[in-house]
Amino acid sequence: MNSPLIEIVYDDREHADLLLEELTLHTDARLTKKRLTLGDYQINNWLIERKTLPELVVSLCSGQLFSQISRLSECDFNTALLIEGSSQDIATYDITREALIGAICSISINFNMPILRSLSQTESAKILYFCATQLNNRETGVISTGRKPKRQKNRQLFILQSLPQVGPKLAKRLLSHFDSIEAIFTAPVEELIKVEGIGQEKARTIREILTL
Repeated sequence: MNSPLIEIVYDDREHADLLLEELTLHTDARLTKKRLTLGDYQINNWLIERKTLPELVVSLCSGQLFSQISRLSECDFNTALLIEGSSQDIATYDITREALIGAICSISINFNMPILRSLSQTESAKILYFCATQLNNRETGVISTGRKPKRQKNRQLFILQSLPQVGPKLAKRLLSHFDSIEAIFTAPVEELIKVEGIGQEKARTIREILTL
């Protein structure tokens, strides 16, 4: 039985010829050019924004970086930032290492956005392909070892962590309190707030997401 093709959508304004050429070398990957409203690449329910280090510095100094990151973090997709390049690429730029580190930490911690690092377009292509294969395996219920996940609870916790402001600890408390995903998804605000760590505002946000 043949494995399903790995779908990678890329924005038609993306200028990364070498990266795209490297991706086409994978016979199990299918690339689709499309105008994306946000991000540069879409893999399943993930959007990945790719920035070279010079692009990151310019957008940080112009004040545009965090407004863009904010729009990404508020969209309906899971999002990640792929930063490409080395410190040599920004050696002549007027920015301190501390400022750059601070920005990266803020994106990772305050916006809860994973950050991927590569040194070149070739390496970025490898990262995107690895991400796509992992996501494809997860969609089909097969992890990287080729075995199906042993515990249904792990899947349930993963689903719960897709809710706004729900991390691993809160997901466990929700599942412990309600016993099932269905019970959580149908619970009114009054029931949700009984779980430690969920206040009125967070409960209303969760209900809004689930009733869209």
